[in-house]
Amino acid sequence: MIRTMRSRSTFRPTTRAAALGALVVALAAGCGDTSGGDGSPADGDSDPSVSDGGEATDDEASASDDSAGSDTSDAGGADETASDGGSADEGSDARDDAASGGAPLPENADLATEQLPVPAEEAVAIALETAGGGQTVSVSIDHDDDRDWAWEIEVALDGREHEIDIDAATGEVLQHEEDDDTVDEPAVDVTSPMTPAEAIDLALRKHDGRVSSWDLDSDDGTIRYQIDLEQSGDDDTEIEVDVETGTVRVED
Repeated sequence: MIRTMRSRSTFRPTTRAAALGALVVALAAGCGDTSGGDGSPADGDSDPSVSDGGEATDDEASASDDSAGSDTSDAGGADETASDGGSADEGSDARDDAASGGAPLPENADLATEQLPVPAEEAVAIALETAGGGQTVSVSIDHDDDRDWAWEIEVALDGREHEIDIDAATGEVLQHEEDDDTVDEPAVDVTSPMTPAEAIDLALRKHDGRVSSWDLDSDDGTIRYQIDLEQSGDDDTEIEVDVETGTVRVED
């Protein structure tokens, strides 16, 4: 009996030591586990394979965006090129259309409502090119039985006066004369501070009639439009419009 008791006494500590050892191992394993309760990676950790896949997807999306941006940019560039080409030809469009068969305005056209194939701005540009530069001192439009509608423009350059007549339907220079006369008149501009259309509008507020012609020049340093109005059965009426003040005066 005594031996049996000693044997059990020796066995129990060994068993307890083994159990404690297993518990320590289990605890150590539990402390080292970084996964969540459901086996998924803990916060802050990431699966390398998932991370790599995500980065690849982002790169592909970025490449796709760059490609789309490049396509859009190229399309925009093409549009801009087309726009530039149109603006380069804009100055000659009216002449090209007229030269290809566009009919001039009839003799009784009303310049208040009908547009000449070669407008004032283009006629001035043609005159300045013909003279070789200078400044415009007079612009007028009128109908002539021999030449239909024609622009008459005076340009001052280096102490010389250039008188240039231009076909208002085709832009053709009909006549170019030069004189050595010194021109002391101020320069005029059909675009500023008042356009022909604005001057005509002011004139028609003062008096009714068909606008048969107009001039832009100066008198004693004052730049003004002179607009001729025709009424059926009556004499022509001339309206003067100051480009600086907008003052309208009916000529006697």
